[in-house]
This record gives sequence, C-alpha cells and structure tokens, in this order.
Amino acid sequence: MSKYSKEFKLEVIKHYLSGKGGFKAVGDRYGVKHTYVQKWVHAYKAHGQKSLTKTYTHYPDTFKVSVLQSMQQDQLSINQAAARFNVPAPSTISLWQRLYNEGGITALEPKPKGRPPMSKLRSKAFTPTNKPVSQMTPQELMQELEYRRVEIDYLKKLEALAQQKHLASKNKSKSSLS
Repeated sequence: MSKYSKEFKLEVIKHYLSGKGGFKAVGDRYGVKHTYVQKWVHAYKAHGQKSLTKTYTHYPDTFKVSVLQSMQQDQLSINQAAARFNVPAPSTISLWQRLYNEGGITALEPKPKGRPPMSKLRSKAFTPTNKPVSQMTPQELMQELEYRRVEIDYLKKLEALAQQKHLASKNKSKSSLS
C-alpha cells in the first residue's frame, strides 16, 4: 500500500496546477516533501491519472536500455526520465544506470528470485539393499560400506549423548541431596 492515496496525490496535483503556489508552498500546505509534489506533477503531466496508480512492473532489458539511452541523448535527469517513462521510483532508474555502468547490458537481465533448488545429490541418497554381497558390484559395495560406517558413527554418537545425559542427571540428583 502506498503511503499516499491516489485521491490525495490528485488533490495535491490539482492544487499545484491551479497556480496557487509552487512546489514548496504546496508541499508545506499538504505536509509532504516538495520533491514528491514535483515528481507527482511531472508524472501527471506526462501520463495523466495512469501515473498515480502504483504498478509492479517487470521491465524488459530493452526498455531499461532505451531509458538509459534517452537520458544520455536528451540530457534528462533521473527524475525527468522517471516521469517520461512512467517509472514510479527514480531510484529504479538510478539502479539500472549503476548496473549498466558496472556490467553492461547483461547486468540488467533479471536475476532468479528465491532460494536455489536443492542439489540432485541429496535426493538420490543411497538406500541399503538386502542383496547378497556376492551379487553386488564394487561400486555398490563401496556405497554400502560408506552407509554402514555413517550409521555406526551415528549410533556411537547417540550412545555417547545418552550416557552424558544419564551422568548429568546422576550428578544433578547427588548435588540436590547434599
């Protein structure tokens, strides 16, 4: 949800366009920064009421490059470019500019969102079989051996933790008796 409603922005813009004050005076009257008033007015002049609706847009790489090229050719500021191309946040264009300067057009390509999928190795974990050892391949024997070693290590650790817990409870009961 936007901090300022569409109706509020429209009221501020209409007040400015009526000629009753500059950006600073209108901003002071409505309790908003004058830069917001300026941004809303420029966007409204360029795109009408459509500019007041907050949209979450995926911008293609070609669009990003065309915005940056227009800024260069027409000597536009970031705010002017945002108003001309109806990009709600000028900081978005600033980010595109920085990425483009650092890595070229490939840096503007979308990055995958979220966590990467789990590796396939985990999903193909070894499960022991009941095959006779004489029928197993050398690779199967090695996997079985590794599985059994891990199993034994796990059981030893479990046993050690159980003994440690038992000793701790014994010591606790002795100390409470004293």
